[in-house]
Amino acid sequence: MAKTDQTVSPQIIWAIVGTGILAFTGILTETSMNVTFPDLMKQFDISLSVVQWLTTAYLLVVSLVMTTSAFLKAKFNPRQIFIIAIVAFLIGDIVAIMSHSFALLLVGRVIQGIGTGVITPLVFNIILENIPMAHIGKYMGFGTMILSLAPAFGPIFGGVVAYYLGWREIFLLVLPVAFVSLVISIKTVPTEHIKNDAFRFDYVSFAMLAIAFTSFLWALSQLEHGHVSGMLFGLLIVAALAFAGFLYRAKHATRQFLNLGIFKVPALRFAMLGYVAYMFTNLMVNFAVPTFVQLSLGATTMIAGFALMPGSLAGALLNPIYGRAYDVYGPKMPLLAGNAAFVVIMMVWSMMTMNGTVISMTIFYLLMTLGRNLAFGTSMTAGLAQLSLPERADGNAIFNTAQQFAGAIGTTVASLLMKVNPDSAASVATQTARGAQHVFWFMLALGVLNFVWFNRFLKHNAPYSE
Repeated sequence: MAKTDQTVSPQIIWAIVGTGILAFTGILTETSMNVTFPDLMKQFDISLSVVQWLTTAYLLVVSLVMTTSAFLKAKFNPRQIFIIAIVAFLIGDIVAIMSHSFALLLVGRVIQGIGTGVITPLVFNIILENIPMAHIGKYMGFGTMILSLAPAFGPIFGGVVAYYLGWREIFLLVLPVAFVSLVISIKTVPTEHIKNDAFRFDYVSFAMLAIAFTSFLWALSQLEHGHVSGMLFGLLIVAALAFAGFLYRAKHATRQFLNLGIFKVPALRFAMLGYVAYMFTNLMVNFAVPTFVQLSLGATTMIAGFALMPGSLAGALLNPIYGRAYDVYGPKMPLLAGNAAFVVIMMVWSMMTMNGTVISMTIFYLLMTLGRNLAFGTSMTAGLAQLSLPERADGNAIFNTAQQFAGAIGTTVASLLMKVNPDSAASVATQTARGAQHVFWFMLALGVLNFVWFNRFLKHNAPYSE
């Protein structure tokens, strides 16, 4: 379909749905597993800081693989990219089903992360390349809705399945969903493609970024020991050097990796800062609420899943409406109104945490999500609107990479803030509640900071005219 045409082909709509389902399934397994952490800690005799690597390592791999999306786009057509994604997802899922140790389960999640890292940018690349700008907000909202439905159903799906069957059945039951994606996508995902044989993947830059990301997350995990160690400083130095090397090579290397030149656009920088902050808070709260409900309130995994479902479901279903608000009103109203709602809710939630109940957690999560999602989707759409069409593939890759890495950091930070000290006189329930309160105060601080980013974005906002 020509981008200048104002109509949208049904084939493209089905391609968005089909690829979105696979991305949905990848996120579903991630959010499903979060509510099983207390059970996994008992089964494998591991701590909260260890079990959280199921999410952290998964998101780390997703973020790294997303950096290759521009290369994949240059070398393969969209349908071939989809096939790569679904093969990796299915292999990882089968490994997870067959795993009888934490290490093997972690391997399965890492392989699945490759599939999710490939498919997620593809969803938005299909939208950006085939949807006219007059409808871009609505369809970006639609794509975001598909992906946002996973956090809505993930916790309750994981909670119910783990309660009645077991965590392994989570991976067994998502197999049919992946095959539905295959049936829809294998004929509808476009094959039109302009191959760029001149594109040479920069493996050195990729390795440097992988070392930087991994070392930084490993350094954060060292804080669980309760003191600053030589290992922590060493890992931070390695991360800093690797990232500096990555930036230097990105500027001087002849081989392409990611077009960091897009950061010369001020509005994009500030939109991305707000976007990353929201993803950071999203994974923090998705970790904190189920853990609080189970360890502080004594609820089951099923109840913990229900606590997140209303907010995630409402936020997901409203994404197309929020996207349409961007099309009609521009970015100012959604960004500022959404963030204001987020800040007010987090302020009240933080003060009431110690007296929290399952019902209050559910209500606060619902209200927080409604505000957050209004600004979250708008920040990505408005940020990418600053770029020309050829630049948007790199912009999409960088947004998605930053999103997933921020999520990995958010999970790690949340696990550190909620760490239970066995030598403390306070009970596990009290320590967990205090930790959750610290998580919510942290989220409030990021919400206040977002007002700075969004106001700077609006000052420099200059959408690219096609």
